[in-house]
Amino acid sequence: AVYGATALLLLSGAAWLLLHYYGAIEGEFGPSPSPWEHPTLAVHGAAAMGFLFLFGSLLPVHVMRGLALHRNRLTGYALLALNGLLALSGYGLYYAGGDQLRAAISLLHWLPGLLLAVLLVVHIVLGRRQRSE
Repeated sequence: AVYGATALLLLSGAAWLLLHYYGAIEGEFGPSPSPWEHPTLAVHGAAAMGFLFLFGSLLPVHVMRGLALHRNRLTGYALLALNGLLALSGYGLYYAGGDQLRAAISLLHWLPGLLLAVLLVVHIVLGRRQRSE
């Protein structure tokens, strides 16, 4: 479930990013946002709520066990920090005022979001490697 929610978040976020920056269509009064931009963002928001619930369920067992066993601590801490940043910046995107601030928060949201995909793969691979040793 965590992998599925993460994949949905990454795919919907990447799709929104592409649509937002490269998917504008020519309208009667100039370029208009893609009609798929809003539905993609709605899926991303719903996936975020599901993911936060599932992520919270990892804390008492998976995270605490990893800390006790001294496994994957660096990538684990990095994932915790990135997820915290993504949650805060996602909240900021809804409630921050002003175009400049919103643009900065948007960048602060999607760059770590893309980095999270790479870091998660590294975390999983290292975890499997450590278990096989």
